[in-house]
Amino acid sequence: MLFLVNKNAQIQTGDHKIHTCNCKRKPKKENTIELGDFYEAKVAQCEAKKYFFNVDGCAICCKAIHLKE
Repeated sequence: MLFLVNKNAQIQTGDHKIHTCNCKRKPKKENTIELGDFYEAKVAQCEAKKYFFNVDGCAICCKAIHLKE
């Protein structure tokens, strides 16, 4: 599955959300960094931390790594 991370931090939490490529809540393409094709979200999370310190999974498509409400 292809994973993306939002370049723009969330206003409330300051984190950058990780999404799958087919998530209905993913940001526009110009606002994302393509992380790569991974078997599970935890690997995508490690890759996203190379770009941003504060990352979190989308509550819809990346529940396994979603930390905040």
